[in-house]
Amino acid sequence: MSAPAPRLPHAARVAAKAVTELFAPAVLLSILLVLVSVHAAGFSRGIGPGLLAVLFVTGVPLGAVILLVRAGRITDHHISDRRQRAPVLGGTLVSIALGILILQLSDAPANLILAVLSSVAGIVTVLVVNLYWKLSAHSAVAVYFAVIVLSLTGLPGLGVLAIPVAVGWSRTTLGAHTPAQVAAGWIVGSGIGVLYTALIA
Repeated sequence: MSAPAPRLPHAARVAAKAVTELFAPAVLLSILLVLVSVHAAGFSRGIGPGLLAVLFVTGVPLGAVILLVRAGRITDHHISDRRQRAPVLGGTLVSIALGILILQLSDAPANLILAVLSSVAGIVTVLVVNLYWKLSAHSAVAVYFAVIVLSLTGLPGLGVLAIPVAVGWSRTTLGAHTPAQVAAGWIVGSGIGVLYTALIA
């Protein structure tokens, strides 16, 4: 179960909510896919496939989630109730599978397709764990993002490590996750990120 939200100054809660939204999984994954594609093929050849990947990996699923929230089928766009996550993540996998097919047919950069596939590995892992325990998907994606960005930028990108730390703080501050659930997310995200970097080496 999640930790009860501690009583904090209003400014701290506002800051935590801002961090949660700014570094939400859909935001970070969208940025990452474009970065990977542009890094692999240059801006002119990489931006199109990157945006196409964003459409199927985050755009369509997020749009579906927003519609489900408005229809009262799920609680909120973060899908805080883990019992509601399995069908949403399942639908996300269908969207991603279609995106992968289109990317392959359009001769998209191999590193981009691998980034999408590693995202699938992360989604499946989170899906399985969340059947039993509320692992922090926010934390998993934040670390995954940081690991891959570091693999692209090297030492100049070290500042990106602040993102998973900030995300972990925000999730526990808001009472959305316990420290253990955040740490588990970090472990899953780092594992998937390291696997991606090993495969492209």
